[in-house]
Amino acid sequence: MSTPALEVTRDRGSSAATLDLRPGGPTERRMVSAGAVSISLHALLLLTVGLLSFESRTPGSAPELRLYIESIDSGDADRERAGAVERPAAPVAKPREEVLASRAGTRSPVIESPSGVVTPAVPPKPDETRDVSIPSAGDSAPDPGPSSGSDQSDSPAVEAAVVTTVGPSEREEPAPAEAAKPPQPVVPIGEAQESVLAHWILKAAQSLQEANQTHARLSLEHKGRRYSAFLERRPAADEMGIDRLRVEISTEQNGKRLLTLLELKRLAFSHFTQLVDDWDQEDLLHGDVIVGRFHSNSVVRLRLDRIAPQVLGKLTTAASQVDLENGGPRALRRIFRGGIETNTPRISLPADFRSFVADHADRSKMRTFERSARVTFYSDGSYGSRELGSTTAEERQTMSAPHYIVAGRGATLAVHGTVRGAVVVYSPERIVIEGNLVYAHDPRSDAGAEDYLGLISSKDVEIAPPEVTGPGDLEIQAAIYAKRRFIVSDDSVPGGPTTCPCGGTLSIHGSLTAGSLSPTEPRYATRYDFDERFERVRPPGFPVTNRYEVDTWDPEWREVEDDRPAEAAEGVRLSSK
Repeated sequence: MSTPALEVTRDRGSSAATLDLRPGGPTERRMVSAGAVSISLHALLLLTVGLLSFESRTPGSAPELRLYIESIDSGDADRERAGAVERPAAPVAKPREEVLASRAGTRSPVIESPSGVVTPAVPPKPDETRDVSIPSAGDSAPDPGPSSGSDQSDSPAVEAAVVTTVGPSEREEPAPAEAAKPPQPVVPIGEAQESVLAHWILKAAQSLQEANQTHARLSLEHKGRRYSAFLERRPAADEMGIDRLRVEISTEQNGKRLLTLLELKRLAFSHFTQLVDDWDQEDLLHGDVIVGRFHSNSVVRLRLDRIAPQVLGKLTTAASQVDLENGGPRALRRIFRGGIETNTPRISLPADFRSFVADHADRSKMRTFERSARVTFYSDGSYGSRELGSTTAEERQTMSAPHYIVAGRGATLAVHGTVRGAVVVYSPERIVIEGNLVYAHDPRSDAGAEDYLGLISSKDVEIAPPEVTGPGDLEIQAAIYAKRRFIVSDDSVPGGPTTCPCGGTLSIHGSLTAGSLSPTEPRYATRYDFDERFERVRPPGFPVTNRYEVDTWDPEWREVEDDRPAEAAEGVRLSSK
């Protein structure tokens, strides 16, 4: 059986190819027919492509091209038509310090784990698109600059994790300021209303003290208006402190609850520049200067000639008048610069101090002398002592803080020197001042001075004769309490160069309380100046009065809510009265 043969002959000198089909039976004819059909179809296809290529060169003949971008970061099948894609701006890298400052403002060595709830990330907007492609192994890193077109990722953009730390920070952003609270409505307290309330509260405070109670609630009905008050007594924290009383007064007006706060302090005798119980009929204020609070339980007597006394503070007296020789009301106004208040309550002086030792029984702070002794204070914080009339060497001792020097029954203590520290000298009989008694740190020039001296006697405090103290002036820095009498010995010594004419000036910087005063002229003119520190503290164990005084007071009624405790009132402003 013969096999059909397809022979291609090519003339080496010609570029044409010759296809030689030799007959070889029916099978050969079918193959020839199929080849012819295939050639015809390919020729037709090539012709069509050529025509299309030629037509596409003509402007406006290109078909419309629509581009759709499908979001693959969520299950939403909606499509958005994309407009023209703009080149994104180059990202600006923030300094590391600014990035840290924009986060939580504190640091801590403890880092908390993130919670298990993940918030889906929001796809970036077209103008925020960045090249986030990850180079494959061997590829170079992508250019961090802007890309030339839109970029599309197979995964959504993920925000970098933020670690918030807690702890002290060297650099913190200021906390946003809270909205200012609206001011509380206020109603001024009138003078008449203030006077009524003050009188009511002061009387109640004294009753509370006498009953030895710490709390009280009371009410007052005045001119159809009801007031309620809560009083809380706060005893002094130590032997140099001041007893205080806190008071809340409330009332209603136009359906609103109003509140005012005030604080009272219990007056110690050291609060007075001078306090006299029974004025000596032979003693007249003449060449005297009193700077500060002055009280007398009896009639004060003055003499006015070419010399006039000066009282540079308020005089309060239980008497109904002041006796002035050779003068009238105009002269009284010139003398009493701070005014005069008559018919005030008496201030009783304690009967005795037999409990003084028992009240201050800490033996580590106390030195007791059973016999009369002379005590000399030294600026190094020590003192020396020896019996009166003895020629033996004195015994030196360092003072504790505070310190108490106590005489036994019938014993006298003679004192002078420079005091450093806080000390009280007590005698049931007599204390004699033999020379200057001053502080190592003068409080008039040293704001931080903490030297205090108290002289307390159940009977007398006396200034020694001139042959002991020496001629001329005498200076005392102390709070003095003489239950019976304050005495200036040899007051009839002939006068000297002062205007009295007097031999010198007795200066007391502090306080003087006495049952009565002996005359001081012509030996001394006197000047009494208050130690301002005694408004806040008192010498250790110094006696106190039964009187309270308004120390601070809110000058206005402030509105509070009915269900709100009075103690929670905000913005209360206290002012000294």
